[in-house]
Amino acid sequence: MASGSAGPVEKVSKRTVKKKILIIQLRRVGDVIFTLPVIGALRRHFPDAQIDFLVEKPADQAVRLHPDLNETLIYEAARPWAWLRTIRARQYDWVLDFHANGRTLLLSLASGAPLRAAFAGPLTRRLAYTHRVISSNSKYLPEQKLDILRALGVPCDNWTWGLKIPANERTWAENFLSDSGLKSGEALVGLAPATRRPIRAWKEERFAQVAERLIAESKKILFLWGPGEESLVERIRSMIKTRTPGKIIVPPAVPLLQLAALIERCEVVLAVDNGPKNMAVALNVPTVTLSGPTNPLSFDPHNHPRHAVIREDALACISCGLNRCPYGHECMEHITADRAFQGLKAVLV
Repeated sequence: MASGSAGPVEKVSKRTVKKKILIIQLRRVGDVIFTLPVIGALRRHFPDAQIDFLVEKPADQAVRLHPDLNETLIYEAARPWAWLRTIRARQYDWVLDFHANGRTLLLSLASGAPLRAAFAGPLTRRLAYTHRVISSNSKYLPEQKLDILRALGVPCDNWTWGLKIPANERTWAENFLSDSGLKSGEALVGLAPATRRPIRAWKEERFAQVAERLIAESKKILFLWGPGEESLVERIRSMIKTRTPGKIIVPPAVPLLQLAALIERCEVVLAVDNGPKNMAVALNVPTVTLSGPTNPLSFDPHNHPRHAVIREDALACISCGLNRCPYGHECMEHITADRAFQGLKAVLV
């Protein structure tokens, strides 16, 4: 369905806006990253606006990568009534709710903002939002989110991610990689194997096989991981037969900002659909995504030479969107290590 509103949409000009705007996307890291282009589009249209972002930890660190934001508000689920009062007291003129669950619906309604926008949805949204926008899941997710701005008269052509790694984190990453044996100019390939949804997972031994072939071509491997994923990384590392010292780098548990600084240093990132992959795209780092149940039209840049998607297009159930496979998980089982390796080589040309 074409972009538009569930009802008549008032085109709001710069002159009618008091320039105090709240963006809401509480979680997950990937969803927050997909929302970040909204900040830059708003800043270009309203250069003097107060633009704030309401988010939960740890996704707040992704928000801090955008230099055009005035304030990052860290929502605390244990204090819902206090946050209702806080948002009301801030007297926003626009509330853009990209999360739109029961909690944020109440926050939006309690804000008292004259303009409250979200995607079209259940009947309850008609009560909470003044503008309800219809987009299409055949669009890349940042484009879907920007459709809310387009419906409000904010131009979004030629949008950019606009992210910037803070100097302290970039220095930390350079020092860590140097201490780990990485020399200036050496090729570094990031592997991001973890996913919170098992249906998106790829075989651990195939990540190891790809790593072996990369090492044989003088590449170094950097594992990208987050909380609760260390055992997965260690299992894959133990399967890698190459034992040449310094070829495999496993960083310690680090905050998201430092992980972003490591991703920025990679020549390419091989991943399933997960947060590190989305962060790499946002930082303009080439990616190769191993995709099965997710829709690449929503989760990956369309026809981009620096971002490849490897999947079994011939399967009738591909991009099912399910959380549990009723068959044999063929969409991920059929992706071989050789296909992933060749995908990496194609992107690196």
